[in-house]
Amino acid sequence: MTVFIRILSAFLAVVMLPLYALTSAIDAFSSGRRTDETSVNIVGIGAYFRSQGVATDGEYLYFSSKTTLYKTDITGKNYVKLNTSAISEELGKIGIKHIGGMSYYDGLIYAGMEDSKVWEHPVVGVFSPDTLELVRYYELDRTVHTRGLPWVCVNPENGYLYASDHSKTPEKILIYDINNNMSPVGEIPLAETVRSIQGAEFYNGALYAATNDETQAIYKIDPDSGDVGKFADRNLTGGEGEGMTVLSKDGKPYILAFDLGPLFINTNLRYYQLQK
Repeated sequence: MTVFIRILSAFLAVVMLPLYALTSAIDAFSSGRRTDETSVNIVGIGAYFRSQGVATDGEYLYFSSKTTLYKTDITGKNYVKLNTSAISEELGKIGIKHIGGMSYYDGLIYAGMEDSKVWEHPVVGVFSPDTLELVRYYELDRTVHTRGLPWVCVNPENGYLYASDHSKTPEKILIYDINNNMSPVGEIPLAETVRSIQGAEFYNGALYAATNDETQAIYKIDPDSGDVGKFADRNLTGGEGEGMTVLSKDGKPYILAFDLGPLFINTNLRYYQLQK
């Protein structure tokens, strides 16, 4: 399987050269407005496998698509492992068909999962980073998460999981205790609306959230006060802003946030330096 995927990836890399040139040219239209420091363009089937959420353990990157989990090296370019059926049969039977924003914590991957557009079953899936298989899951209260569960993240300082739904005017972020059967422990009332959060991660005590709002902005949220500030406008050329994680690159902390291009045939992995 591994050898086959590597050979297939090399073959597709050649075949996809024209698409790479096309998507790079489209992306160039927004180059003067964008705020990323560097980026990597992934074209074709590789874009599909990197199309929803992302998490890291510091050594590898883990990406989700609607139904798959994909593990790469820390550059995000090179294949390590793939699970094409990451949604278990049990979850499939209740309509779960989407894996969203993710977070790595204490040797496990936590992911928001949902029955897209139905929104009756907001689920936190817990996956093994070694096998990419589902270890367990928790179904949250759908009267609280009335519009799905597009993302989750874990605060490494307290071990709590943070999440919200697809509400058009979200007023709060919900907090759950991982070590107590995902029981609710509180909420963060937001000082201002942060729409269309696709993924989030903690860094130095602050919550950074990548969105698909008008400028595909990344926001910085104080988890104690709920104060909201804009970290960066991504200003993409169409397409869709997706998830994010925080990692070290060249000895410096970066947000890695990615987006699907406007033709939905490529994914751009973009790096935003946290401290300059």
